[in-house]
Order: sequence, then C-alpha cells, then structure tokens
Amino acid sequence: MDEPKAVLMRIFKVRFTNDTKIDTHKALLAANAVIKFGTTSPSGVKWHGITVLADPDGYTVTLTDDNVELRLLFHNKFQLTARNRIARGAFIEKLEKVLVAARNQSST
Repeated sequence: MDEPKAVLMRIFKVRFTNDTKIDTHKALLAANAVIKFGTTSPSGVKWHGITVLADPDGYTVTLTDDNVELRLLFHNKFQLTARNRIARGAFIEKLEKVLVAARNQSST
C-alpha cells in the first residue's frame, strides 16, 4: 500500500502538469486570428481581450491579457506567466473564445 505522502505527491504532480499544458498550435491559431481581425495599437494587436506581439525575427509570439503572458517560442516551446491558476484558466478559455469568434467572423 502506498504511503499517504507518495499518493499526494502523485496527485499533485498530475494536477500541476495538467495546469500548465498549452496547446501551442491552438495558441498560434488564436494569435493569427487576433492579428487578422484585431485593431493595431502601440502595445500590439488587440481583439477580444487578447493582445498579440510578434518579435521581428518571427520566432517568438507573445499573447497577453491583464493577468497572463504566454510566449510561444521556437519548436513548440512556451513560457507562461500568470498571476494565479484562476487567471491562467481564464486566459485559456479566452483563447478558445477567440478561435470561435474567428470561425464566426470568417463564415460571415
């Protein structure tokens, strides 16, 4: 039988790794939608609460809102900085909503 501490560590590890999973392909699609349908401002291109900035070399794309920064790097790597887990979850939901809005925008 597992010790309680070992069980808790396994549960924590699973939850922790799932919390930080980002589908970089979907995030890139969302960034593309923001760039295509958004409005340009000095801080980047904004649409549906997401701001997108791309580095001049094109290898790094940054998506932000008020609480989260997601940097998409070369080879499907990413850096995610968030105030807390709730903000991170809300940001991922916002990316999904951007994709839905882009599909609706394209179909009209």
